[in-house]
Amino acid sequence: MNKNDDPWITQQEAMDLLENKTKKINAVSPSFCTAKWLQTTLMLQNGFNHSCHHPSPHKIPVSEVEENPAALHNSKFKKEQRAKMLKGERPSECDYCWKIEDLGENYYSDRHHKSSDYWAWDRFEEIANSDPDADMYPSYLEVSFSNACNFACAYCSPEISSKWMEDIKQNGPYPVEFGSHHLDHIMELGKFPYKNSEHNPYVEAFWKWFPDALPHLKVFRMTGGEPTMSKDFWETLEYIKKSPPVQDLEIAINTNLGVPDELIDKLIDQINSLADKVKDVVVYTSAESKGSQAEYVRDGINYDKWMTNIKKILDNTDSRVCVMTTINILSLPTFNEFVYDIMKLRVKYNPGLKINRIPLSVNYLRFPPHLQVTLLDSSVRNEYAEKIERHFEQWTKRTPGAYLWEYHQIQRFCEYMRTDQTSGPKYRKNFVDFIKQFDKRRGKNFSETFPEFAHLLIEWDNYDHE
Repeated sequence: MNKNDDPWITQQEAMDLLENKTKKINAVSPSFCTAKWLQTTLMLQNGFNHSCHHPSPHKIPVSEVEENPAALHNSKFKKEQRAKMLKGERPSECDYCWKIEDLGENYYSDRHHKSSDYWAWDRFEEIANSDPDADMYPSYLEVSFSNACNFACAYCSPEISSKWMEDIKQNGPYPVEFGSHHLDHIMELGKFPYKNSEHNPYVEAFWKWFPDALPHLKVFRMTGGEPTMSKDFWETLEYIKKSPPVQDLEIAINTNLGVPDELIDKLIDQINSLADKVKDVVVYTSAESKGSQAEYVRDGINYDKWMTNIKKILDNTDSRVCVMTTINILSLPTFNEFVYDIMKLRVKYNPGLKINRIPLSVNYLRFPPHLQVTLLDSSVRNEYAEKIERHFEQWTKRTPGAYLWEYHQIQRFCEYMRTDQTSGPKYRKNFVDFIKQFDKRRGKNFSETFPEFAHLLIEWDNYDHE
C-alpha cells in the first residue's frame, strides 16, 4: 500500500500530501524522478535493466558487471539518465510519464507517485544533492533470474517466458512486425536468455552485490518468468532467512499462481517463516479479464483456480495479494466483471478498511502494438471508458473502497482511451494475423471467446488491399 493512501486520512489530505511532495520534486527539476537512483529492475536472464516498469530496458555490458557488480544498478547508461534529469531534461525512455503529465497539470504520473512513496521519500534530499556518477544502493530492487514459465500470455515474449520460447522454436515467428516474436531479432538485441545450464555472469554479479545491497532495501521484488520455477528464487529466500533481520524490508513476489499445489504450499510456508525477519511479504499476481477470456489471453491460467489460490494465500498468511492488470484490447469486454470479482474479495478480506489486502494496480499495454486498446476506433474506446469509470465508482461506494492511487490509475487509463489516437491499419492487420496463428497454435477460438470483437477479424483483414 502506498503510504500516501493511509486509510486513516481523508482523500483530500492524501491529495494535499501528494501535491506538496510534487512541488518539492519539481523544484529539483521538472523531470526529476528518484526512481532513477533508487529503483531498478534486473532481468538477469539476459542482462537488461530499467529503472521502473515503464521505460524500455537497456543492456548492461558484461564488462561493466565483471569490473563492478554494483553496475547492475549503476550502469553507465543509467548514470547518464540521472544527469539529464538533474538538468531538467526528459529522458525519452520515460515517455510513459511524460505523456501522462502532458495531459494537464492535474494529472500525476508515476514519477510523482514513485518519488513520494515511502521507500523513496526519506532519501529525497540525499538523491537531490547527489553526484549522478556516484554508485547508489537502491531502495527498491526487482530481480528476474530466468525466463522459466508455465504460461505463454498473448502479450508476453520468449525472453520472459520459456513456454513462449518453445512455441517460437517449434513453429517459427508470428506474422507480425513486433520484433519480440522473432528469435533473430531477440538475439540481435542481446535479449536471448541464458540457459539454466549455462554460466550466467549477471547472476554471478548479483550474488556478489546483493549481500551489500540487502540492508539498504525497502522493497525487494522477485519476478520472472515464473519465479517459483527458479532455484535462485528459493535460494534467495533462504539467504534472507539466514541473514540478520531487515525490519524495514518488504518482500514482493510476482507469481502467476498457476503452478502446482505443492509450490503454492511451499510459498505459503516461506512467507510465514519470513514473518519475523522482514516487515512484510506481498504476493503480486496478474489478470485483466474474467473467465474464458482471461484463459485465452493468459494462456495457461485456470481462472477459478487462480481465484482459489488468491484466497488460499489470504487465508493462510498475513500477506496482501496485489492484483496487477495490464489492460489490452482483449481485456475490455470483461474488465468490469473482473474488477467486481476483486471488489467482492475486499468485502471478506479487508477488515474494517484498516488495510487493503487486495490492492489493484492498473496500467495499459504499450507492447506489443497489435494488442493495444488504440486499435479500436475512438468512439468504441469512449464507450468502454465511460463504463469502466461508472462501474468502478459504483462498486467502490458499496464495497471496501479504492485508494487514491487506484482512482488515479483508472482515471488516467480512461483519459488515455479518450485521446484521439487510433492505431493504423498495419497493426490492425497484425492483430488479425496474430490471432489466427494464436488460435491455431494454442487450440483456441477467438470468435467464440470474444463474440464482442469477432467482427474485427473480418473488418481488419483487408490491409493488403488498402
